[in-house]
This record gives sequence, structure tokens and C-alpha cells, in this order.
Amino acid sequence: MSSGTSLVVAKKKSSMPANSAIDSNNDSQPPLDYSYLKITNLSDIYDETPRPTVLQKKAIIPVKEDGKSGSRCLRLNNNALVDIKLLSEICTNLFDNPSALGWLDLSFNELVGIDAILCEFEGLEILYLHGNQINNIGEVEKLQSLKNLRKLTLHGNPVENVKGYRHHVLALMPWLQNFDFSAVTKADRRTAETWGKMNKTPKKKKKEM
Repeated sequence: MSSGTSLVVAKKKSSMPANSAIDSNNDSQPPLDYSYLKITNLSDIYDETPRPTVLQKKAIIPVKEDGKSGSRCLRLNNNALVDIKLLSEICTNLFDNPSALGWLDLSFNELVGIDAILCEFEGLEILYLHGNQINNIGEVEKLQSLKNLRKLTLHGNPVENVKGYRHHVLALMPWLQNFDFSAVTKADRRTAETWGKMNKTPKKKKKEM
């Protein structure tokens, strides 16, 4: 190296943005995991201990001394839940900040519909509902108020056999970035928009007095 040449050390860029969206792999607190516990009613959670999360070769149960978790993720997958009416109560008792819940996994249960209680969690970014018994495409309309939702799954439900299933969901929630573990493309959005216009239900005219 010549005497007139200086060595510049390039700074290593962070692989994750400072304000990155919530994800099961980057949440600052491990998910609160009540999966695979054969739970049939949400109240059964009080009799269970969350499954430990393996992080850096250590088993961690993300619960503080006061019994509440600082996590934003809740796993209730692979149980036998038929309804989630107690979800608000459960989250209030489990989390420091229940309104900040960002990731909810309800996959592989026995849910036959989408409970409007989910709309109370306006910060939800990831919602897994695949592998249930939801059969009415109209149920998806209940999720339209979740404007922060980025990822949604519904495959493995009878509803996926409805004609235009994917287009219908994306027409209702065009802000989704990923649906059924498949990225939403610009072509998807255009097709969904066209499908939505062609299949728009006309408003009922008010009866004249």
C-alpha cells in the first residue's frame, strides 16, 4: 500500500430496519406459545404453562414476574378451539399491552367463522386462520377494519373452494402484502380490483314511504 493511500472501512449495514414490522423471527420478545395443548376453550389457558421458546440455545418462557408477557405474539395453533369469544379477556390477563398484539396464530383449530372480536386488535399485522372450518366467504368482511394487517392465511378452510376466493379476499383487503403464504403482486391487485368491480353487490334501494 502506498503512503498516499488511506484505508476506508465500510460500515456493515444492519440486516433489519430499526422500525421493522413484527414477525415471528424478529419480535423483541419470544411468542407466548399455547400451541399443541389440546385446548378446547380459551379459559383453559389459565391451567396451562406456555411452551418454552428456544432462543440462543436457552429455553425461555416469555412471562414476567407479574405473570404478564411483553411479547406481541400469541400462538394458539393446533388446538381444538371452536370460538375465541374470550380473546380480549385472555390477552388483557396475559400481556402487558394487549392492544399492541401484532401476530396471532389460530391455525389448525375448529373455528367455523371469523369472530368480530379480532377487530379489537387494530395493531394486528399477521393473522393465521388456515386449517379451520370457515366456509362462508362473507366472514372475511369482518376483517376489513384491520388496516395494519400485512399477512393473512385462510387456506385449508372450506372457504378456499369458493370461486374467485383469492380475488375476493384481496378485493376486500387490497393492503395485504402476503396471502396464504404467497406474496401479493401488482397483477394480483389489478385482477382483484377488476373482480371486485364485476362482482360488487348492488345496494338495496330504500322503500319509498
